[in-house]
Amino acid sequence: MSDPDAVAAAARVAGDVNLLVNNAGVGGGTLLGDLQAVRAALDVNFWGTLSMARAFAPVLAANGGGSIVNMASSASWFVFPGSSAYAVSKAAVWSMSRALRQELAGQGTLVASVHLGAADTDMMKGDDVPKMDPAAVARITLDGVEADAVEVVVDEFTEMVKASLSEDPREFDKQFHRLLNP
Repeated sequence: MSDPDAVAAAARVAGDVNLLVNNAGVGGGTLLGDLQAVRAALDVNFWGTLSMARAFAPVLAANGGGSIVNMASSASWFVFPGSSAYAVSKAAVWSMSRALRQELAGQGTLVASVHLGAADTDMMKGDDVPKMDPAAVARITLDGVEADAVEVVVDEFTEMVKASLSEDPREFDKQFHRLLNP
C-alpha cells in the first residue's frame, strides 16, 4: 500500500496483528525507460512496504514483537532483462529488511525477507517461465518465520542466484544467458 491514509487505517483496524506480510509487487520496466514506471515500482515495492512496516511496528511491539515478512525476489540479487526497475526496487526491499531487522530487534520483531524466482500469480500471467504454486511459497515462508529465519530462499533458482553473489557477476550473467537461450 502506498496510500498513507489507507496504511494508517489498516494499522488502526488490525490492532491484534502479530504477523505482517508485505507482498507488494509491480513491474516498472527499465531504468532508462519510462521514469514514471520506475517511480511507480519504487513507490509500491519499496515505499509501500516501508510504510506498512512503519505503521505496524508499534502494533507488533504491543503484541509481543511478532514478525514482518517482506516479499523480496531473486531479482534482489540479479536483473532479468527488461525489469531493471523491479530489480532495483526489490534490492531496496532486501536492504530495508536488513536495516529494519536491526532497528526492530529491541522490540523482539523478526524481520524476514523472502526470495523466489516466480510464483503463479497475476503478475506473472503470460510469462513462460517455471512458476511455483503460491500456496507452496506461503508454506515455505511460514516455515521460515517459525524457524526464525531472516532470509527465506524459496527455490533452487534463487539459491543459485544467491550463491553467485560472492563470484564475479559476469560469470553469473553468462550462466543466466545460457539458461535463457539454450
